[in-house]
Formats: sequence, structure tokens, C-alpha cells
Amino acid sequence: MPYIFVAIIVTSFASGYGFAYKVSKAEIREMSESIADMNREAEVTLATLTEEAEKANVKAIQLNKELEDANESAIKAINTQRDDFSHQRMYDNGRKSSRCTTTKTGDSNAIVRANEDRHELSVELTEFLKMEAYRADQIASYAIMCKNFIQGLNRDR
Repeated sequence: MPYIFVAIIVTSFASGYGFAYKVSKAEIREMSESIADMNREAEVTLATLTEEAEKANVKAIQLNKELEDANESAIKAINTQRDDFSHQRMYDNGRKSSRCTTTKTGDSNAIVRANEDRHELSVELTEFLKMEAYRADQIASYAIMCKNFIQGLNRDR
């Protein structure tokens, strides 16, 4: 009789072990299939996101090119205006009412009234004002380009 109990115990242990092995193998197979499904979903998601990133990159390159072209044409226009304006002399129409005084050349003591018939600005002042106007045009063009860039970024959001 003790052999029967030992046989029953061994048989129950073996059947329990076999059942646990099969359950664990089924769980492992289920987990493996689940992992494979998640990997396929991840690959699809990666492909979709990669495609969207490539489209966004192409769009960004196109917008950058458009901004560079606009900036280049603005700079060319500014340079053309400067070149066209370089031979012009600037005048001060309000100079007649001015109380500015000038000195005669060679005489540092004598102060005389400005020539009221002459409304031209000095060559130095004219060149200075032209250079400042040129710089202001460049800065304004750059500011417009920056504004357009920022608006483009905000529009894409």
C-alpha cells in the first residue's frame, strides 16, 4: 500500500508539473505573439512618423528657400536704390528759416549766417544720411524676413 501512495504522489507531481509546463509554454507563446504584434504596430507607426517627418523637412527646406530668395531680392532692391540714389544731392528746404551759422574757410574767428540761397546739404552729411538710410533699409528687410519666418512657424502649429 505504501507503494500505491508513492505512485499516486509521483503521478500527481508529474501531471502537475506537466500541466504547469504546458500552461507556462502557452503563456510564453501568447506573450511572444503579443510582442510580435506590438513590434508590427511600432514599425507601422515608425514608418508613418518617418514619412511625416520627411514631408515636414521638405516643406521646411522649401520655406527656407523662399525666405532666402525673398531676402536676396530685397537686398538687391535695396542695393539698386542705393546705387540709383548715390549720385543725388540732398537738399534742406527748411534751411532758409534755420539760424545755423557757418565759418568762412581759413578764418576760424568769423562766424557768418548760412547762405540762404543754398539749400544743399554738405557732401559729408549727404553721404552719412544715405548710408544710414541704406542700413535702415537692410535692417527693415531683415526684420520683415524674421516676422515672416515666425508667422510661418506659428501657422504650421
